[in-house]
Amino acid sequence: MIRLLIVDDISSTRDNLQKLLSFEEDIEVAGTASDGREGLEAAHRLQPDIVLTDVNMPVMDGIELTETLASELPTSPVIIMSVQGERDYLRRAMQAGAREFLIKPFSHDELVAAIRRVYQLEQKKGTFLAKTNPPQPDGMAGPRSGAPGEVILVFSGKGGVGKTLIATNLAVALSEQTGGRIALVDLDLQFGDIGVMFNLDHSRSITELVDGSSGIDEESLREVLALGPAGVRVLLAPISPELADLVTAEHVRAIIAELRRAFDFVVVDSSSHLTEFNLEVIELAQRVLVVTALTIPAIKDAKLTLKVLESLSVDTESTMLVVNRVDGYADFNQESIEQSLRVPVAIQIPHDPRSIGDAITRGVPFVTAHPEAEASRAVRELVSRIVPEGAGVAAAPEPADRKRRKGLFGR
Repeated sequence: MIRLLIVDDISSTRDNLQKLLSFEEDIEVAGTASDGREGLEAAHRLQPDIVLTDVNMPVMDGIELTETLASELPTSPVIIMSVQGERDYLRRAMQAGAREFLIKPFSHDELVAAIRRVYQLEQKKGTFLAKTNPPQPDGMAGPRSGAPGEVILVFSGKGGVGKTLIATNLAVALSEQTGGRIALVDLDLQFGDIGVMFNLDHSRSITELVDGSSGIDEESLREVLALGPAGVRVLLAPISPELADLVTAEHVRAIIAELRRAFDFVVVDSSSHLTEFNLEVIELAQRVLVVTALTIPAIKDAKLTLKVLESLSVDTESTMLVVNRVDGYADFNQESIEQSLRVPVAIQIPHDPRSIGDAITRGVPFVTAHPEAEASRAVRELVSRIVPEGAGVAAAPEPADRKRRKGLFGR
């Protein structure tokens, strides 16, 4: 798959280019930008195989963008577009480091041929072999030093509010923004959907770790964890619901402990019930994200969830309320939610069925498929709340001592 970044200050041009390329099975538009400066930031974030940019743009034009990318990101070659076909423009583009120069208007075939030609040439030159992503290739390469990583539990008292969607995109955004090692655990053991969301091979899952044939250690984890987008390593739920009975709370405790030794962040997507597994992760988590939506049942269940967390002596500072599918037509707003639940809303994820639906259908996270979407920006903001800018990847503090549970809610 050839990952492409489109940079053009005209919105209709960006949309038309995306539509033209959507018919090509080997080309994926990883993102778009409206000027050179935004394009430079997107290129560093997305690490595209090719940048397709216009010449005449505000803030930073295509020539300057090409020169900067040639210096700072040589693994992302540039194709320049322009309505100007004069020799001077062509000469300046090639001197800046552009690989191709397309004169507008060009045909669909000309565009696709140029992209494939540049990609094949760069492959022969070994350009893409030098591409370096912040995460390690398999997410676990090399020893990791420091204290155990941070466990982030994504929980909801009600299904259908987008909990798994937020967990998957949060994990990818954490990887892209922190450069740390990220693990994602599907703890919805009967009906987990992370494998579908990432379009992963489901041949190995958590049941491989608990079959009793070997202990749970880094080597066994390496064999079972699937490789997801942005280097995120994924522990999938069992392939069949009845296999969930093989997993015990003791297994979950041992798996989380081993993952914390190998990763900087462990994102756990739970089921929408207070199972023994979820209680175990609540005990271990440094942060709990409570996901709700703008409906009366969802708000009611969020209120009950927050009361349960309080009864479990979970520190309110470690709890974050995430409101999903926010739009201007709902009966609730942020103020009314905060008054009802008596906790601040940490982040609101806008309702964006077009971008999010497209990403789900393709089996990719929307933060990379549509990085410019408002929902993607909200998820990146959530990451900045979890890991403040400039903090880097820091060792997570151990959870405060809590009373051991006696029965379901006693701790």
